[in-house]
Amino acid sequence: MKNTISFILARYEIVICIAYLVIFTTVPPTTAAVESAFADSLFREGDYLNAAHEYKRLLFLHPDTPQSDFIAFRVAASYQNAGKLENAIRAYQFVIDTYPESLLVARAKNNIAQCHILLSNSEQGITSLKRFLTEHKESDLAPRVHFTIGMLHIDKGEWIEANRAWSNVSLAYPESPFAKISDRLAEKIKNIETLPRRSPIIAGALSVLIPGSGQVYTGRTIDGLYAFVNVAVLGGASFYYADRGRYEVVVPIGILGAFFYGNSIYQSIQNAHTFNRQQEQRFRNRIQQEIRDSGLFGTIPPPTNEVKLVLWKSRF
Repeated sequence: MKNTISFILARYEIVICIAYLVIFTTVPPTTAAVESAFADSLFREGDYLNAAHEYKRLLFLHPDTPQSDFIAFRVAASYQNAGKLENAIRAYQFVIDTYPESLLVARAKNNIAQCHILLSNSEQGITSLKRFLTEHKESDLAPRVHFTIGMLHIDKGEWIEANRAWSNVSLAYPESPFAKISDRLAEKIKNIETLPRRSPIIAGALSVLIPGSGQVYTGRTIDGLYAFVNVAVLGGASFYYADRGRYEVVVPIGILGAFFYGNSIYQSIQNAHTFNRQQEQRFRNRIQQEIRDSGLFGTIPPPTNEVKLVLWKSRF
C-alpha cells in the first residue's frame, strides 16, 4: 500500500512540473508587457531620454527577442527626437551593424544623414543621402531624401542643384506626397534671376565719381549722405588750408578725407553684396516657410506599421 501511494505521488509531481513548465513558458509574463508598454508610453509622451533608457534596458535584458531591431531603432529615434544627435548616430549605426537584414536598416541610414544635417554638417549629410539613394533607390523614403537634398542646396544658395533635385522628385515619384510641393518649388526657383540685385562694380564706380552715391544705389541713403558730407567737408578743408599754406593741417585732414573716400567706395561694394544676400535670404525664407506649412516634416515617428514587442516566445 505504501509503495502504491509513493508511486501515485511521484506521478502526480511529474504532472505538476509539466503543467508548470507549459503554463509559464507559453504565457508571456505580465512584467514584460508592462515594461514595453511603459517605454512606448514615454516615447509617445515626448519623454525621449527616459524612453531611450527604457528601450536600452529592454534590449539588454532581452537581446534575443524577435523585435530587438525595432527596440534598437526606437533607442536611436528617441535620442534624435531628444536632440542628442551624436548618440542617435551611434545608435542608428548599431542597428545597421547588428541587424543588417532588418527592414529598418534603410530608415536608419536615412536618419543618420538627417542627424548630420541637424549638426550643420551639410556636406556629410548630402553625401550620406546620395549614398542612401544609390543603395535604396526603391525605398519609400527615396522621395523624402531627394526633397531633403534640394533643401540642403537651398541653404547653401545652390539654386540650380536644388531645382534639379526637386524636379527629380516630381518626375520619378509622381504619386509621392512630396511630388506636388517639389514641382511647385522647382518652378519658383526658376524665378531666382528676377530678384532685385545691385552690382558691386556699379556701386563702387558710383562712389568713385560721387562719394556716397554707391550707398544710395544700394539702399543705404543715410550712409551715403553721411559719407558725402564727410568727404566734402574734409576735402574742402584741405583745399582751404592748402591755399593758406597750412600744410601741417592739410596733411592730417587730407589723410582723414582720403580714408573716408576709400571707405565710401569699400562700403558701397559691401552694401551691394549685402543687398543681394538679403534678397536671396528673403526668397529662401519664403521657400522654407512653404516647406514648414506643408506639414511633411516633424519629429521622428515610429515605423509605419506598429510592431508589438514580444519578449518571450513559446518553445513548444
